Amino acid sequence: MKAAHFAIAAALMAPTFAPAQDAEAPADRRTVSIAVQRDALGNQSAAAAARVPVGRTGWVQAGVGRSRSRDAAGATYRPHQVSLGGGVAGKTWQAGLTASLRRDGEQLCRTDLAAAVDWQPVDGVSVGVEGTHRRARAGGTVAGAAVEQRLSGQGVGLHGAVVVTPRLSLHGATLHSRYRSRSTQQATAASPGLQGLLGVLSGPRVSVVNRDEAALERSHQLGATYRVSERVALSGELTQDRVFEGGQLRSLQLKAAIAAGDSGWTLTPGIGRSRDAQGQGVSFGSVGASLAW
Repeated sequence: MKAAHFAIAAALMAPTFAPAQDAEAPADRRTVSIAVQRDALGNQSAAAAARVPVGRTGWVQAGVGRSRSRDAAGATYRPHQVSLGGGVAGKTWQAGLTASLRRDGEQLCRTDLAAAVDWQPVDGVSVGVEGTHRRARAGGTVAGAAVEQRLSGQGVGLHGAVVVTPRLSLHGATLHSRYRSRSTQQATAASPGLQGLLGVLSGPRVSVVNRDEAALERSHQLGATYRVSERVALSGELTQDRVFEGGQLRSLQLKAAIAAGDSGWTLTPGIGRSRDAQGQGVSFGSVGASLAW
């Protein structure tokens, strides 16, 4: 039964705050996973990742992915992403570092670094701190003239989880970031996609599917997980974000984790809906599969 418990926990504590996700995977477990998301606006993403132990207390992980996003002007972007990370764990703590690169030809080049340290002071309680750093460069044209935009920033966050009962657990996270941007030519409403290229997605074009591409100044998350049985768990998450240079995103996401016997496989379907500051809503769905052994 322990394999099923691990697979369910790792599947449900997933990717809004990537560093917090790492805390759920013991260093001595191998995992592979794949996930696909899509929303009603046509934004979609697909990603795969693998993680292997190194020695007794370390691990390394790698991932690849591709997304498709449409900005408010209708322009479409299809960046590829690769990531590499690792960490080390003690009896009641662990620390990890992840680096990722997202690129869409000459239109976009973005790098992210994320570091996290987690600590378990008592059984059933875990707390952690994380730091992030982002640099991005985007190119495009405005009225026939070449334009380049650059963005950089750092963030600091806290996350934690507590087991309330053998069936119910709560988790939360907050991340505060500061960004700076500059461009060689002032973008106007007639310059489609320049903000979208840097991940400063605005208005109704932002949903949970592409929120990791947005430059978020503030992010707050609160969630709960209820274990229905040894092999099935349900979770719900409320998230509120403030986007750099304007815009907000609120979302509700519901997920289920279904363990396939003692094989280590877990299926994770999900549905949700997000709403921006103007009250426009977008529905989205996801499905994932993971194997732990």
